[in-house]
Amino acid sequence: MILLEKKIIVVDCSLVTTIKNRLNHFLQTFPSAISQYGIDYELIYVNFHSNDNFEEKLIEESAFREAMFSPYLKKIKQIKLLEDIKFSPRKSKNMSIPFIDNNSNILAFSDADVFISSNYLYYWSQKVLENKTFVATRVQETRASAPCRLNPEINYGNFLVSKNDFIGIGGLDESVGHYGGDDDDVFHRLKLKGLREINPYDAIEARNYSILHGDKERLENLEISVRVDNQHDTFQNIYQNKDFLSPKNEFINKNCLNNMVLESIIYSRGDTIV
Repeated sequence: MILLEKKIIVVDCSLVTTIKNRLNHFLQTFPSAISQYGIDYELIYVNFHSNDNFEEKLIEESAFREAMFSPYLKKIKQIKLLEDIKFSPRKSKNMSIPFIDNNSNILAFSDADVFISSNYLYYWSQKVLENKTFVATRVQETRASAPCRLNPEINYGNFLVSKNDFIGIGGLDESVGHYGGDDDDVFHRLKLKGLREINPYDAIEARNYSILHGDKERLENLEISVRVDNQHDTFQNIYQNKDFLSPKNEFINKNCLNNMVLESIIYSRGDTIV
């Protein structure tokens, strides 16, 4: 008699992309998200109630491209907001946390319009140490200058962090009343918690690049689309904060998401061994 034993799926890292009405960008960047090599990972799409057939296309593309999947890709999940509200980068990132695999130690946030190299997760995850370091693909601030992009096409908001450290600071601050600065705020609070920020030396080492596009796609679905009037004042407000805990983070709490969110498994590597 042949006994089939199901393999235990182990996930070390969670690649999280948030999305609302950006189907065109998803279709272009999805192949790079399913091609990560060297570290076992799950791919999570936080669908903030897209109205452009994103869910159907995610299922369709996953089935069509399954032969292309990296052997290290263990799961694809969709976390779908059931209420049609304006998009919040802060709330959507926080919303992923209750649905991260229990065994996953590292969160890797990447935007829907960003291509990542096949060794992106493997390379940068090795530099993430709980209570010690996190990674952001930018040029960080100094006493003489504000933080900035490595190059126009290198995504400023891509970052990797220990799951426990992200939860430890309470995730992103959902109370901010303007567009922009949410990444800088979370990086600052991670450093207040005692972590050191690791950055690429140059654009090549960043191992990612963005689809360059105008503000229309970026702003039209946002909950708050008002940009900050004075970038210098925004950074000053961030740096004056001495508390690493987020003052408002309702979407990181699963109890607050009751009847608001639906989790679905789009793909799970179900190999068996004899």
